[in-house]
Order: sequence, then structure tokens, then C-alpha cells
Amino acid sequence: MSRLLLALLVLAPLAGASAQQTPPARRDRATLEQQFRERLEAVLKERLALSDAQLTFLRDVNARLDGERRALFREERTVRLEMREALRGGEDQATQDRVAGLLERARLVQRKRLDLMDAEQRELATMLTPVQRAKYLGLQEQLRRRAEEMQRRVEGDSLPGADSLMHGRPGDRRRFPRRPPGPPGLP
Repeated sequence: MSRLLLALLVLAPLAGASAQQTPPARRDRATLEQQFRERLEAVLKERLALSDAQLTFLRDVNARLDGERRALFREERTVRLEMREALRGGEDQATQDRVAGLLERARLVQRKRLDLMDAEQRELATMLTPVQRAKYLGLQEQLRRRAEEMQRRVEGDSLPGADSLMHGRPGDRRRFPRRPPGPPGLP
């Protein structure tokens, strides 16, 4: 999925305005968002084998948590952009202090993301099976990674693997050149 699709997910609750009050360009966007929501729900229903009641429950949980997700998304993006800008500077003490602060903010954003995921999983556990929840987590992660990848391309992120600072994904380590074998501490 692209960042646009994630944005459509994030903006989905905003698409509820009537088409008559919306200019044509916004109406087209609202139509696309509605079509995306419908397709996503069909995929979720199929892949997770959801009943109609479970799908409605999942939709309600997502609508309730959407604001927090959007806020975390914006904060994470802000930290990533500020980090990129800070790393373009020198290695003076002011830059070191700024990067240290940004790393702490990145850690806090990840903590909030985990807290939100915990709350979501506790709530979903009341209606979905563990297998359904696991599959849902996998789909969410796929959406998030694809959206981040597309956003990095759009933003021209020149720091390969820098995203692992934000997400700690082990798979991103392969982007860095491998260090030749030898005793630790030697160049």
C-alpha cells in the first residue's frame, strides 16, 4: 500500500461530509476514500474471516483510535524530518544535543505506538480470535511499512536504514555495509 492509501485510511472518518457540500475535487477524493474503505473492509473480512458483527466492531475500534494514530503519525514524521535536518549539520555540541533530544522523542513516539497497540489488542481480544488479531497486526504492519517506504521516496530520504532508528526493524540493517570479520574495535 502506498502512503496515499494510508492517508486515505487516516482521512477516512473525514470523508463523511455530504457530496453536495463538497467541491468536485474533494468529492472525487471522498469517493476514492469511500471506495478504498470498502475495499479494505472486504479484504479484512476475507483474510481475517470476520463476521459482519466483527467487522462492525473492528470499524468502530479503528474510528475511535484514529485520532491517536494520526497524531503519532504526524509526530513521527516531524521527528524524522527534524532528524534528517539535524544530521546535515556538523558534529558540534549543539547538533549532538539536538540529535539526542530527537532520539528521545523518537523513543517516546514508539512507546506511545506500543501503548496504543496494547490498548487496541486488549479491546480487539473481546471480539476477535487470537489468529484474527495476529493477521490483523500483520496487515497493519504491511500498510505502515509500505506507507513509510513511499513517504521516504517522496521526501527524498537520503539516509538508508535511518528508519530503523525510529522503528528498530532488524531487516533494515542489511542496508548498511557489512563490517569485515575481525576483532571488535579494530577498523
